[in-house]
Amino acid sequence: MLRRSLVVAGGVSLLLSLAPVRSDGAEPPSPPSQVTVTNFPAVQPVSGRVAVTDPIPQTRFESRKAVVTTAAPADAAHFTEAGAIDCAGFTFVTLSLGGALRGAGQSAVVGVVLVPDVPEVLEALRTYGVLQFPLKVEAAVSTAPSGLFSSEPKTLRLAFPRYRVYFYNSAPRTADAAVYALLSTS
Repeated sequence: MLRRSLVVAGGVSLLLSLAPVRSDGAEPPSPPSQVTVTNFPAVQPVSGRVAVTDPIPQTRFESRKAVVTTAAPADAAHFTEAGAIDCAGFTFVTLSLGGALRGAGQSAVVGVVLVPDVPEVLEALRTYGVLQFPLKVEAAVSTAPSGLFSSEPKTLRLAFPRYRVYFYNSAPRTADAAVYALLSTS
């Protein structure tokens, strides 16, 4: 009988040693429960064939050139117009200005101003000579005989999809000027 008690006690201790025991005293985890997933309705259904054939542009380079007559930086009514730049889809522009005075160089400033191509903004410029929301870069003209000038590149945030380009020149001589615009998304 003693032998039988020892065998039963050994069997019980063997079972207890094989059973999982948690040190924190918590119960063993329960089996996974069933989960139901509900998707939201289609917000923008797409039908037909969708393909991207070319890479989406991250940058675009534009330039505008003009022969710039004399106009002080404060005399917006006499700025030289040089077309427009379409900026739709881009968030930044890096502007660089360069060129040369016609004739000998002298101390002066040549600049470029991008003004939003919006009727009310252009009306304020034409009627009152007021620049609203301008993007501006200036370059000092060298007093060397070449009369060359160039600005440091300047990165500006775009707020409108299209801008008109205007140049000014404080020298008494005309200048050949070019603005280089690198449009980018970041």
